[in-house]
Amino acid sequence: MSLYDHVAVVAPGLSLDRRTALAAAARSRGATASVDAELRAARERLAAVGEPVPSSATARQRLAEAEAGIERQRERVATLRGRLAETGDESLETEYRRAVRELSELETERAAAEERLERARERAREARDARERRLRLRDRVDNLERTARAELVEAVRPAADEAAASAPDGTAASFDDADGVTAALALVRVGVVRTPVVLACRRFADAASAEAWLESPVIRL
Repeated sequence: MSLYDHVAVVAPGLSLDRRTALAAAARSRGATASVDAELRAARERLAAVGEPVPSSATARQRLAEAEAGIERQRERVATLRGRLAETGDESLETEYRRAVRELSELETERAAAEERLERARERAREARDARERRLRLRDRVDNLERTARAELVEAVRPAADEAAASAPDGTAASFDDADGVTAALALVRVGVVRTPVVLACRRFADAASAEAWLESPVIRL
């Protein structure tokens, strides 16, 4: 998030993620952190890791269905073979041969289902590996982001404390002690905001005085 995302509208009751906003203010001033290059690389590696693929459940179900179909067809073939042996009926022989052919086709389908299941299992293994890599990389990115944020916060904190203490109608001695409006005004003053900030608070006599103190364009409501 940019600094403007945090301070676009300054109004009573404003709630801020102060450390993140301080880091954004530092970034807006061109500040950098010692881990920036490493953080960019970690984010790129995280983005490059593929999303997990579906599990092999569907392939297992299809194989089970194929095996159940084969079992039913084998019973049918056995039944027809027994009846044919008893009667020698030519019509039964035709039906028997057709049943044997269908059984062969089902066995071919089962072989294909087994291959699909094996491929699905391989993809599932790859997905688990990718998921583990994503978790490791996510942890790495989070740690680096915390380190960068801490460095950026420290870089801008003295200026933020001074701005909060000198904010119009403010009573805080430091940025951390300031109410939401005072903290937001301090962030605008110490950061670089080029898009007009909407001021819905009565801290300045007019827009001109607000822009002079904040050193940023404003829209005063």
